[in-house]
Amino acid sequence: MTDKPTLIITGASRGLGAATARIAAGIGANVVLMARSAADLEDVAREIRAAGGTALPVPGDVTHAEDCRRVVAVAVERFGRVDGLINNAGVIEPLARVADADPDVWEALLHVNLIGALRMTCEALPFLRRSQGRIVNVSSGVSLTPRAGFGAYAASKGALNVFTKSLVLEEPRITSVAFRPGPVDTIMQDVIRAAGPARTSDETHAEFMGHKAQGTLLPPEVPGRALAVLALYATRDIEGELVSWKDERVAALVARYAPADRA
Repeated sequence: MTDKPTLIITGASRGLGAATARIAAGIGANVVLMARSAADLEDVAREIRAAGGTALPVPGDVTHAEDCRRVVAVAVERFGRVDGLINNAGVIEPLARVADADPDVWEALLHVNLIGALRMTCEALPFLRRSQGRIVNVSSGVSLTPRAGFGAYAASKGALNVFTKSLVLEEPRITSVAFRPGPVDTIMQDVIRAAGPARTSDETHAEFMGHKAQGTLLPPEVPGRALAVLALYATRDIEGELVSWKDERVAALVARYAPADRA
């Protein structure tokens, strides 16, 4: 059994998940990477290893129960422990008004964004109880302030916030937090801009086009650093909350455990 903490990160092949994995490995964690794309996942793992970190890529889909069981089992077999779970895998489509919604597509999104997090959590719980570990569910600001066209995504993230609160009530040995990364420069932002006002609204489209034009999109490493630290060091005073990467309590943890000059 390794002395280093072990994190499982879903949606780790690109964007926020990959940035979080690189930072977590850089500050001393074993990272177990899960995503559907085996090639992209291996690229991230290779980069982490080249920098001296420990990364184990395990391709899988959070909507498949067997894949979720396998990722946790492989993590325990390799490292002997699970100290943190970051439920980051997520999709944003369908971007559509409710009147134009396809319930089957809503269902597919919910299976990734909500049920996928539930599956991973259930598989990891026995080991997280043992380590008194942490669960961080990656949510979104739209869970609090929905926008036109974001009904499915906002509903899934709002449900994830409540799921986090339920974990706090039911799993006292584990610290559970929901995380709000802010507007991050990822493929998801490309999808939102491409959707156009017809699928959202003039206001929503202008807002997201403005993020790009004004350069206000965050590099994934900015919220990724906070996400990595929360998965390793989140404190009881923020459990159950939806916290931003720039929350002063989160910033204090980052400054203590992972200042930007360390990894």
